[in-house]
Amino acid sequence: MPGLELSRAITHAGTTQLGGGYMRFEKDAEFADWTLSYDEVLFVQSGELEIVGEGGSVKAGVGEAVLIPNGAKVTYRGRAGTVGFFVLWPFDWDRKTEG
Repeated sequence: MPGLELSRAITHAGTTQLGGGYMRFEKDAEFADWTLSYDEVLFVQSGELEIVGEGGSVKAGVGEAVLIPNGAKVTYRGRAGTVGFFVLWPFDWDRKTEG
């Protein structure tokens, strides 16, 4: 994703199904029309993050967290320098298939 760097920090955390990592916006950018296959919590460490969903938008600044439920369709927007930590469940959402 141009302008957005993601890195996993929690992948196989023993007995838990949690995953997580860091997101960093290298420039003003957005990641549009993503439908979550997991529950996600985003914690903003620097900058400002905006989550736009079907019901409106939420802005989170330093020290604030946002919960996004499984199945939500969202657009992530961040300004250059925004850094956040994300936690998601289940960590292996990308290996699960429907049907």
